[in-house]
Amino acid sequence: MKRIKTNNMFTFLLSLSLLFVSCEDTEVSIDSTVQKNREVVVTQQVVSTDFVGNGAQWGGYDMVPTWLGTETLSNADWEKLFERIDFMRPPFLRIITTASWSYDNGGVYDENAKTQSLFKMLDYAKSRNIEVSFGEWGHHSVGEIDQIDMNWIANSVKFLNHLINEKGYTNIKTVNMINEPNGDWSSTQGSYTIWRDVQLAYLDEMQKYNLSNIHLMGPDIAIFNTASQTDWFTNTQNDLGENIGLYDIHVYPEQQLIRRGEFADMLSAYKKVTPEGKRLVLGEIGFKYTEVDAELKQENEEAIANDPFAGNDSNMMIYKSFYGIDMADALIQAMREGYSGSLVWSMDDAMYNSPDNGDWNTTKLKRWGFWNILGEELTSNAADENIRPFFYPVSLLTRYFPAGSDIYQVNLPDKKGLRAVLGVHNGKHTLALVNSHYSSYDLVLKSDDFSKLTLDKYVYKSKEGVDFIGPVNEKGFASPIETDVQIDFNKGEKITLEGESFVLFTNMD
Repeated sequence: MKRIKTNNMFTFLLSLSLLFVSCEDTEVSIDSTVQKNREVVVTQQVVSTDFVGNGAQWGGYDMVPTWLGTETLSNADWEKLFERIDFMRPPFLRIITTASWSYDNGGVYDENAKTQSLFKMLDYAKSRNIEVSFGEWGHHSVGEIDQIDMNWIANSVKFLNHLINEKGYTNIKTVNMINEPNGDWSSTQGSYTIWRDVQLAYLDEMQKYNLSNIHLMGPDIAIFNTASQTDWFTNTQNDLGENIGLYDIHVYPEQQLIRRGEFADMLSAYKKVTPEGKRLVLGEIGFKYTEVDAELKQENEEAIANDPFAGNDSNMMIYKSFYGIDMADALIQAMREGYSGSLVWSMDDAMYNSPDNGDWNTTKLKRWGFWNILGEELTSNAADENIRPFFYPVSLLTRYFPAGSDIYQVNLPDKKGLRAVLGVHNGKHTLALVNSHYSSYDLVLKSDDFSKLTLDKYVYKSKEGVDFIGPVNEKGFASPIETDVQIDFNKGEKITLEGESFVLFTNMD
């Protein structure tokens, strides 16, 4: 009996020991899983090369003579604009005009009567070596819309030649003819055939001038929230081939599409049908709020109704700090999907009006900008000229991802709203992270391919309303919260990325 009891006790102790070992192994496994789900891993997987750059839609100011009785903005306003754009340092801009805003003066071709604002912008872009996509909002027809006005084609190309070969704006690299041709609001009323025929006619006319280095940017379709119009890409490739220098789409997603990460899936569909070796950009990016974002939709509509200078085509969330997080999230998702740049809609409220009731001289503005440079002169509100919150992250994603950058993939843990991307240019690095979710995340920055780097750190944290956390200098421009931060990617660097926040590390100038 005694021997049997001893054996039973031994068996019991052995089982207990194995249980403890099993628990310890489970705890180690859990700890390892938790740790793995914190790692943000910077890789050497190249997503895209020869980045065109992030930037903004600029242009317009064509209503200034009507509004103010002056030919263009004041010198003080131009200098304020230039100083702000200098900080942003965009490598890429889109400037679109019309015949009546540039070279058509009452039916007479005139290269100087209405071009003072246009030349101011092009002079600036040329002086900073900024690539410009230049074009016109829509085509002219005689009779039915499919009957292209060839006199308009001739004058439009003549003006393009004037800009490039006579004025010397050789930083114009692409021509973007007809805005959003897939829409029923476009001059094409959604017809691919008309859009294609205008492009071909334009190319034929360009043969008469020394414009062989200029290519088209297109198809410029507005896709909003779906991937259902990829046929525009395949048709464009078949019909226009190497004449397309940049492929582009316009996107105005719902907030939830961005924050759930589904935006990337939509972008991927268009990237997949982009011809091999061709670059793809977002020709416009902004946010429109539908029933999916019901509260924001209602808030936006109420804000428009309460602002006598806001047209119906406005996004009043530009005044809110969360918009900076949404825009940063969208730009980073685009870079992660291999897009070569994004143009934010738009630079300045004062560029365009919103003729909601057919009043083309209205002072109701398309409020989408980083500021309203005519706050004092037009709206009697000097504070409206102040820099708005979303300029903070967008200006950094523009300034520190210069043209020519190589974009690298960053592998992410499974966390809602977390996105990150790395850019490398001339041996310098920029790592941008955004968390559009409400929870804070403890993360570890790691890499087997990049070792120790000394970087400056910028932080933008959205708060209620217009308020945000993020250091600015006396001009209102983003300043680093820390300088000369030592990050050892091989060892792993622990950081906390707060909810609705954006962080950028860089050693670029």
